[in-house]
This record gives sequence, C-alpha cells and structure tokens, in this order.
Amino acid sequence: MAETRSRQDRPPAAMPDPTPPPGLPLNLFQKAVFQLLMAALWAARRLPDKPLYRAAFAIGAGLYLLLPERRRLVRANLKRVVEWLVADGSASPRVARAARDPRSLDRLVRDTFGHWVVSYAEAALGPRYSGEELARRFTAAYPDASAEALSVPEPGKPGPIHLAMHFGSVDLSALYGARVGSLPLTGPMEFVDTPLARAYFDRVRYEMGVTIVPVAGAAEAMTQALGRGEAVGIVGDRNIIGRGSAVRLFGGPLRLPIGPALLSVQTGATLFLEAIERTGPGEWLGHTIPLRPEPGAVRREATRQILEQEVRAMERVIARAPEQWTTLFFPIWEDEPE
Repeated sequence: MAETRSRQDRPPAAMPDPTPPPGLPLNLFQKAVFQLLMAALWAARRLPDKPLYRAAFAIGAGLYLLLPERRRLVRANLKRVVEWLVADGSASPRVARAARDPRSLDRLVRDTFGHWVVSYAEAALGPRYSGEELARRFTAAYPDASAEALSVPEPGKPGPIHLAMHFGSVDLSALYGARVGSLPLTGPMEFVDTPLARAYFDRVRYEMGVTIVPVAGAAEAMTQALGRGEAVGIVGDRNIIGRGSAVRLFGGPLRLPIGPALLSVQTGATLFLEAIERTGPGEWLGHTIPLRPEPGAVRREATRQILEQEVRAMERVIARAPEQWTTLFFPIWEDEPE
C-alpha cells in the first residue's frame, strides 16, 4: 500500500486515473463503464461546483417521490427525532413546525433525500479541492477544538481519533483531515461486493489521501498508526459488526460501536466527534467535539463515559439540521417493529 504522506502531499488530481484498481475481476464492459465514470468525474470537476450540488439536491428531492418504502422509513425515523427534540426543548422553530405539522415534516423528509444525494456528489467532487480551498470553504464551529484535533502530538504521544458520523458530508470530513491536517490519516471502511462499484469507490477513496484498511483487523492497524503519532478516522454512528454497546439516542434504545471509545481508552488518544454540516452549496460548518473521560476513571467506566458524551454530542449536532443525518435511511432503534 502506498505511503499515506506521499498521497497527502500531492496536489488533488484533475483527472481521475481511468485504470481500474488492480485485483478486481472486471469484464470488458465493466472496464468500459469504469472509464466512462472517470471521464464524467473529470468533466464534473472542471465545472462550477455549486450548481452541481444544487442539481444533486434536486435529484434527491425527485427520488423522494420514486422511493415510497424509503420515504416511509425516513419519515418515521425523522418524526421520532423531531418529536423528541420538541419534548427536550432543543428544537429549532423549523423542527418544531415539522413535529406538529405533517406537511412541514414531509418537506423535511424531502430535504433529507436531497442531502442524501448531495453526499454522493461531495464524495465525487471532493478530491478537486486543495487544502487551501477546503480551509476557505470550511468554518470551524469550535476553533480551539478543531485546532487541537489537527495539531501534531508531542513526541511519544498518540495521535488523535476522529469519530465521524453520517451527518452532512462524511467524505469531506476525511478529506479535510487529510489535506488540511498535517498528520497521515488511517481509517477502516467497508468494501462493497459488486466489482464495478468497488472499483469506483476504491478510486475515489484513494484520491482522498487516506490509508484505507479492511474492517477485519482494523484495530491493530489503527493502534499502530496512533502509536506512530498519526491520526485515525472512524465512522461510528451506526453499528455494522458485532453487538455494539447499548445507549439511548433521542430517547430510544440502539447500539453503537464501542470500538472507538475502547481504542481511545486503551491508547490514551483523544477522541473527537467530527460532523460536517452543510450551510450552503459548497460551504460547510465543521463541528469538532472532544470526548474525554474523567481523570482516574477505570477502563470500563471511562469507556462508558465517552459513549455517553458521544451520544449527547450527536444529539446536539443533529438537532441543528436533522435532515442532514443520512442514518435516517436505515432502521435505527431496537424498539421499532420490524
């Protein structure tokens, strides 16, 4: 695998590599489609990005009409979120309207579909941005925490752990850390089974300058990276493998991955919740929230404290724009009927 720092230091590629990643069983037709996709990416990255993001949002709004089963699931999940926010006293006026007015809720559901498609557009267009461009486009909600998360650790100290969530742009969160931060970034990621989709996502993810490791065996790779003083990135608002740890999010029971909290406690690395909120087409607000246990807490207690901080921080971030939380497209709570 290529060294992360060498990829990080290079300028963003104007033309994606049209050669499929090695080792994938693509037939001639799939190779031709892959080359067309790379050509389309090259063309799209040469266009102004804001109109493309607006077009992606409009496509998502159209899918709202074409995917009734997905729409019902998103609506049920979103209804639960907005009603809890009203009961908690943390709902914005827009969210409060959605909680009491079905038409306002439907508009919020339609916007959720729009943001869902924008996420894919950002993943495709993201590699066009240099570190300087990203720094200009991003505003830090908590500048001190953001600076700490991107700083180089003292010699012998572990690097930071960036805990991303499916809110706003997950891919730009990784890209920002790799190109604006000064540390190599390693992260586990699921690999899709379809060869053509796998080739596309592998190529786009490679351009981000992040060292991607398979989920199986990722703990060892991440521990080693932290030990070298490098950064680690994990997406942690949906449990993919294992049982996870029981928590309550928006008042309902669910399970979240315990791995990020355990990794923080075991290595001494500070865990930062990272969320990228869209404030406009091509404009973002970065939320960086440190999650730290109380001094002297034993391992089990420290892990639990981090998980509780994580859940409360997620609630605060999602409350700002629930329609940007794309986990709404999946079953979330354990008390929901199947």
